[in-house]
Amino acid sequence: MALGQYLARAAVLARGVVSAVALGPQGFGSWNALNLVLDYGQYASLGALQGLDLRLPGAVARGDAAAARSLMAGAWGVVVAGALSAALVLAALLARGVPALTTGLGWQAPALMLAAAWLQLAIQYHASVLKARGRFQVVSGALAAQALVGGGLGIALVFRLGIWGLLAGWLAGGVLALAWLRLATRDTPWVPGAWREGLRLALTGLPVFGFFAASLVLRSVDRLAFVRYGDREGLGHYSLGLMAAGLVLYVPEAVAAVLYPRIAAAAEGARDDRRTRDEVARAHRAISVLLPLPVALAIVWAPPLVAQQLPAYRDGVVALQVLAFGALALSTATVPAYWLLGSGRARELLAAGIAGAGLNALLVFGVAASDPRPTSIAIAATAGYTMFAAGMVTLAARELFARGSARAAFAWASFVPVAWLAAATLAAMRVGPAESVGGALLRTVGLVVAYVPVLIWFGRGLGLRSLAGAWRGMKGRT
Repeated sequence: MALGQYLARAAVLARGVVSAVALGPQGFGSWNALNLVLDYGQYASLGALQGLDLRLPGAVARGDAAAARSLMAGAWGVVVAGALSAALVLAALLARGVPALTTGLGWQAPALMLAAAWLQLAIQYHASVLKARGRFQVVSGALAAQALVGGGLGIALVFRLGIWGLLAGWLAGGVLALAWLRLATRDTPWVPGAWREGLRLALTGLPVFGFFAASLVLRSVDRLAFVRYGDREGLGHYSLGLMAAGLVLYVPEAVAAVLYPRIAAAAEGARDDRRTRDEVARAHRAISVLLPLPVALAIVWAPPLVAQQLPAYRDGVVALQVLAFGALALSTATVPAYWLLGSGRARELLAAGIAGAGLNALLVFGVAASDPRPTSIAIAATAGYTMFAAGMVTLAARELFARGSARAAFAWASFVPVAWLAAATLAAMRVGPAESVGGALLRTVGLVVAYVPVLIWFGRGLGLRSLAGAWRGMKGRT
């Protein structure tokens, strides 16, 4: 699942880099503002798909085909109603005139982006069914194909058609992904039905939906602040950091996507609870230990690479580095949050999510109102991410472990690797010119050496030595 997600992310990243060159900072800023329609349009399910994710794995595990079909038809009915409601909301916004969405594009571009959001809702619906059945490879393949085709066509068309080429590519990729998923699960109902069941699913999934909506606000409030106080060029510079943050978060999100149906099944008694808790704790620690080093290395290489390949975006490099650290901190909250959601603690998590997103919004908008520069907004967003992650890890530790010492060890292992490498990276960036390739090489060696003690200490019990031994054996045989 993670490899498929990263293949998809690589295609989207390549499209982003090419688009940044083709559109320039102002056009790239407009494209990222337009993506808010897609981001928020995907939440038109009104909680029904989140309820389906909680209820369907148990029905599949019990082999109750009739109940599973009723759940699917009910969820799809609510999704269709929500998608129509999203169209009305967008029409109202366009009627009022939203410059960030319509400047130089008219109403057609937001409307096409809404169509992409509708496609994404249908993709999410079929993906939920397949994940409940354990068919993660199909979902991963479809999402990778969507990104490869959508990203590839976008790259091919953006220099000639600009934003319209990006829209056309993404719509084509969405149609392909939906067809791919549909062929793998033809028994998934297309006709909306079982409305009472759908409403019950929406109510069941409402706390989860609310938390994901709060998370979306948390991760998009910086763009909203730019729309309100900044300009398209500043948002264009900032968008490099948004791409970096998305790349960092794909690893924990891919792992959490695999764990979530298992957590939901264990919560309904269809899977061993102790085994599931162990999988969650082990996966979380592996992410906390292994992810910081590649992120830190990317941070030290960002200045020379941007200076050579994207010189028009030099003003966004520091914001990129800050947001990468913010995403790294936020990554520690992903698996714990999914554990709480899938194990029936969604209401408690919802309150914490709303509080965290609200605090982050106040912080980011407060900073943007007085200083709407990319770096300032990135620092505010990173502070909000860190506070949010600390809250999620604390809540999850309390539910995962009975003993206080185990809870403390869980929190310690979550944040020490990130903090250690953040301090080492900040120290390394003070040595020599930031855009020097030779300096980046020296920083790379220094960071690897500095992180070895952390990797050894916190990597115990994860099987890293066995993995390294197997890799050496394979290398020897070749």
